Amino acid sequence: MFKDAMKIERLLDGLQKHKDWKPFPGIEARDRWAAVAEEPALKMPVAAIIAVADQLLDEEIDPLTGTMYMNFMTNGDRTFYEESYFRRRYELSHLVIAECLTAKGTYLAKIIDYLWEILGEVSWCVPAHNFAGQHDMVMFKRANPWKEDDPLPVPGDDYLDLFACETAATLAETCYLLKHTLLETVPSLYHRIHGEIDRRALQLLEGPKLYGWYLGRNNWTAWCSHNLLLAACYTVEDEQRLVSLALKLMVPMQRFFDTIEPSGACIEGPGYWVVSAGRLAGFVSLVEERFGLSLNAAENEKFRNFGEHILPLNIGENLFVNFADGGLKLDLDQGLLSRYAGLIGSEQLASLVSEDIDRLAARKLANPGRARGRNDYARQFLVHLTRLLFWTPENRNAVPRTCEKSVWLADMQMMIARSDERPGTGLMLSAIAGSNDPEVNHHSHNDVGHFSVYLDGEPMIIDLGQGAYSRATFTETRYDMWHISSKGHNVPSVNEQLQYAGAGAAARDVDYRHDGVSTVLSLDAGPAYFSEPGSRRIHRKITFSHEAAEIRIDDEVTLGVPLRRFMLPLHVSDRKITVQEDGSCRIAGENRTLVITPENLRVRNVEPIEITDPRHLEVWGGRIFRICFEAADLARARFGLTMHVE
Repeated sequence: MFKDAMKIERLLDGLQKHKDWKPFPGIEARDRWAAVAEEPALKMPVAAIIAVADQLLDEEIDPLTGTMYMNFMTNGDRTFYEESYFRRRYELSHLVIAECLTAKGTYLAKIIDYLWEILGEVSWCVPAHNFAGQHDMVMFKRANPWKEDDPLPVPGDDYLDLFACETAATLAETCYLLKHTLLETVPSLYHRIHGEIDRRALQLLEGPKLYGWYLGRNNWTAWCSHNLLLAACYTVEDEQRLVSLALKLMVPMQRFFDTIEPSGACIEGPGYWVVSAGRLAGFVSLVEERFGLSLNAAENEKFRNFGEHILPLNIGENLFVNFADGGLKLDLDQGLLSRYAGLIGSEQLASLVSEDIDRLAARKLANPGRARGRNDYARQFLVHLTRLLFWTPENRNAVPRTCEKSVWLADMQMMIARSDERPGTGLMLSAIAGSNDPEVNHHSHNDVGHFSVYLDGEPMIIDLGQGAYSRATFTETRYDMWHISSKGHNVPSVNEQLQYAGAGAAARDVDYRHDGVSTVLSLDAGPAYFSEPGSRRIHRKITFSHEAAEIRIDDEVTLGVPLRRFMLPLHVSDRKITVQEDGSCRIAGENRTLVITPENLRVRNVEPIEITDPRHLEVWGGRIFRICFEAADLARARFGLTMHVE
């Protein structure tokens, strides 16, 4: 996609023809900012941004101390430091936009304080990404030469990670938007910021060190590359240097685009698609507008498919099918994804983004202040807010959204089936064959054969999804965490054997069929349980009947030895569960009930599970339930569940 753009003469020529590049109005362009404030489609987002900024005028800036940084290496916690780190940037971003909207100097002193504090941070790289061997994307980093487990970073050896790049872009865009005001009031600060962006980000990019995201394997590449190119476009005046930086970033971006499957599937999950797709669109837009090139994005089928990948995953509102390290509730990168919709002419994607804008603004208006445990700070930095205001109005003409009743994402081996094409209506099923190999997906869970069920947009039978990340999340103990292991998924244990993670731990004999009446996914999960499965099979067949709105799960076990125990857990969101005398289970939704009828299975118990993980708490509340089914007749070795709606 970027190969034709990697020509020095084309990039230089484009720069010279676009010397007056102004992607957004500066604070001095009062007519443009007044138009934003008066735009009906932006009424709620503008009010929400102002509300957050007003709350900050009397608040102290979060401290970031050395002992907070040390937590990651000493006790494995990354949340305490990261939340304050992210919140600083989130709050600065809202103050900057509020000052641009009002231009009365109300927020300027606070903005200066935030800028000063961020410039004073010893490192812009978060602890989880700044130590050798502690994260699978922190490649090529040398160990501490003095003490391997030193909990503070080596001076002069910061890793150019996601958030160092994001900080550089945030500060660069702050200087661009407030240039007139900063040069008039505190020019030394303006130039200091430019110098720190150069020292802490751009010089590292130009230097000899290698970074894992250069390989183009996942969301890191698009995220880092877009932020770095944005920072360079704002701050680098030397045209040849800017071209050199752009060329260096296009190489990993081409690698990243090459790794995307032709279908556009994102194996990392919907939350990481939001980042990858948004930043890809941002990078494409920046290359085209700053360098005057056309990348012909609309004509690229894979680019289009990747942009629309999220659509069938929508359960309703801001809920999305979550698997592996995916989260159920997502805040979309609204401005960047709106630009993606415009690049490919997707009314359905534009409509999805449009619906999300007022929802998120309403939540922010209801709670504009601070709160611990929030996961939304990193999704609303300045890069997002500016593009929300200037890129989304063009795509606010929403059309009714529809979803295909049966979808097969072959690259991910995921099936989605619905009784109604309208998101948030009727019975819906997601199921995955897939792989437990972290080399295939470093966000993988042990979930071969897992399924989730939704009723009228409500998650009923669930996947807990992404927990709060810690030092252990991306180490060899990852798969010991219960929500990542197979015991935290809706898959059986066989003779007390759970699924394992590693090469070859994947479904085999995977088959998907759809005939218009029903959708069927069948697979053998044996290789996910046994490193040498041979003829041992754990066969699962999942059938969705569209007209009847009925789901059937059939499991058949062939081991070559007696089946001593078969246990099947179903994880259920916090709702009323009733076990009937005939052995069926009734799970109450808001308006209707999901009825589960077992075959050769009986309910052993229904146990509440207390939720303590901060990320799970935000999504699921304080508890979920596990319905534990056990075999009634082990000799038959065939077990089933039928689900319908009443």
